[in-house]
Amino acid sequence: MPTAKRKPSGCVQWISSKKMAKLLDKRSRSILNISGKTFIRNHKKGKYASLDADDCPGIVELALLAPAGKRAGTIARKKS
Repeated sequence: MPTAKRKPSGCVQWISSKKMAKLLDKRSRSILNISGKTFIRNHKKGKYASLDADDCPGIVELALLAPAGKRAGTIARKKS
């Protein structure tokens, strides 16, 4: 039985920080009805630490989209 050749399902695409900010803003407005900047400020203060993903669908996605901070990015680049 011949096997079908598979095309790659996706690839990594690097986006600018400006595009990332727009993406975060769009998603935070649709999930929490607040701006991306407000979400980041509240996230850094720990406001969403006690939220359960079942209580607020999409909060995990927003946390993953939020910037990790300069120190985390610097450490990650040095290890590469």
